[in-house]
Amino acid sequence: MLEFRRYINSTEDIFVVQNLIGAILEGVGVAYLFPVLLTWFYPSEIGYVPYFAVPGFINVLLGAWLSRQQKKIEDVNLRQAMISAAFIWLFASLVSVVPFIKIANMSFLDSYFESMSAWTGTGLTMMKNLESYPHVLLFWRAWMQWLGGIGIVLVALSILIRPGVAAARLYRAEARNERILPNLVNTAKVIFQIYLALTLIGTYLYYVNGMGLFDALTHSMTGLGTGGMSTHDASIGYFNSMSIEAITIFLMIMGAVNFTVHYRVFKEKRIGSFFDDVQVRYMFLFLIPAISLLAYGLVWDGDSVGDSLRQAVFHAVSAISCTGFSISDLSKYPELDRFLLGLLMVIGGGAGSTAGGIKLIRFTLMYESLKWTIQQSILPRGAVIKRKVQNYVFTAEDLQEVTGFVITYLAFLLFGTLYMMVRLRVSLVDAFFETASAQGNVGLSVGITSPSLPVDVKVLLIALMWVGRLEIFSVLVFVVSLVTMVRVRKE
Repeated sequence: MLEFRRYINSTEDIFVVQNLIGAILEGVGVAYLFPVLLTWFYPSEIGYVPYFAVPGFINVLLGAWLSRQQKKIEDVNLRQAMISAAFIWLFASLVSVVPFIKIANMSFLDSYFESMSAWTGTGLTMMKNLESYPHVLLFWRAWMQWLGGIGIVLVALSILIRPGVAAARLYRAEARNERILPNLVNTAKVIFQIYLALTLIGTYLYYVNGMGLFDALTHSMTGLGTGGMSTHDASIGYFNSMSIEAITIFLMIMGAVNFTVHYRVFKEKRIGSFFDDVQVRYMFLFLIPAISLLAYGLVWDGDSVGDSLRQAVFHAVSAISCTGFSISDLSKYPELDRFLLGLLMVIGGGAGSTAGGIKLIRFTLMYESLKWTIQQSILPRGAVIKRKVQNYVFTAEDLQEVTGFVITYLAFLLFGTLYMMVRLRVSLVDAFFETASAQGNVGLSVGITSPSLPVDVKVLLIALMWVGRLEIFSVLVFVVSLVTMVRVRKE
């Protein structure tokens, strides 16, 4: 770590980070107040208001105090932004535990697990008998998933943070690079508007197809946010409706597609713009064979052809979009099917979407990179190969970064899988499935995740959700910087 010390000014870092965190914390405080509005429709739940209002006001005041000198920040480097982004997700989850502790009577660790799962859009849960909980608490989970789906930072860019270098650095540190408009804050606002419009469309479609208004709103929020938390233990399977499953598939795909694609479709008013995107094409390229194999496995296991196709389509889309909704008990699936779903969760959705996983664009680049390497070997020395995918040109540095990310992602996945397999004495496939679900921010489960898990495994899953949401590098920079600053201060 010695070589990093000369680049780290702990006093300056703490000043910058505390001000950036303060601005975001104000937003979390405001978010806390929204579930209170539900008591207008459910007056019997008025007694739960203090568990949202008090933490909300405290967060707003604390955030305002921490960010009181934000205007004095002249520049923010990428390392400081990454430290801030990594800390924001830890801290937002921490300050969001109060309703779970007070209303659901959950332990602090289970409450923190639930908060991290919600904010990161994962959907793994420590809660059972969901129908028995008040609406304000179920909405709180869905609300966090909706906000976390497009990113805490992006929401703040739309409403709170002023334009500038700090905004740009934070945006990138939260694993986002897409620009719809030249101005970053305007880009954030357009994404937010598209997100809100699709959420309202989803709510309407659910409602007219038989869902109650509360269920329609919450499932639209968690479906488009690819979070997958439901208001029922049986998830979407509770409704046993083909039309509701079709709407859910639509929302999950919309959430897993880059927001620039949505913008082009809205602007050009042409559905073909949707399929022009290379990530969309690759998504269906992965889905078609996966659905066929999943359905084959279910038919071989004794299900009818029609029901097998229905389950295969739904769960394949749920896995690759990293949503986590389900319509049946996945623990009873054949081992091959569980493994295939795990692979889809590792692949993930499109970059610039609400989905997790490695991301389709990285798999596209890995494949194209192999083609370019072969071409380089065949063509005469000195031949120039244009590394281009669709309208984007990639440099050797871009490919190196993608390769580094994929290797690091798989290393975390391997560690989590082996640790869980040895610690819990479960099969390799089940350990891989649960690890891929947590790290990919998916939420599908084969029954391993529960309140009875050992403390160390719960902590592991929390860490994997955090690492997966920030796409690893921000977390690594956070940890390295923290360790280095501690060592410098000791000396």
